[in-house]
Amino acid sequence: MRIAIPVTILTLLTLAACQSTGDDADAVPASAIPPGMASSVTVPGGAPGDIADLVNAPTASGQSQLLARGYKKTIQQDQATFWWNPTTTICARVVTGNGRLQSIGAAELRYCGIG
Repeated sequence: MRIAIPVTILTLLTLAACQSTGDDADAVPASAIPPGMASSVTVPGGAPGDIADLVNAPTASGQSQLLARGYKKTIQQDQATFWWNPTTTICARVVTGNGRLQSIGAAELRYCGIG
């Protein structure tokens, strides 16, 4: 019984520290998603989980990271570029502006030449 009370208190304190404030500031970063889940996960902004961390990255390094993560550039329409990852079967729409990747979202497969 002596051990149960301190363990219970410690558990409650640990769980209390896990409460969310309701904003994205305390969200789990996309880079923390296990690789096996990344292909099927999107973050609140709609970006595929394996590349969500690239939002606001400088354009050149962001595009290098897309290539390093298995994406291939398919189509460019104005500021939007569509990227295909054959391993994860994800088509992503990446919008650039002001020298940065401004937004990343999942796109229909037809924009990557699939289907």
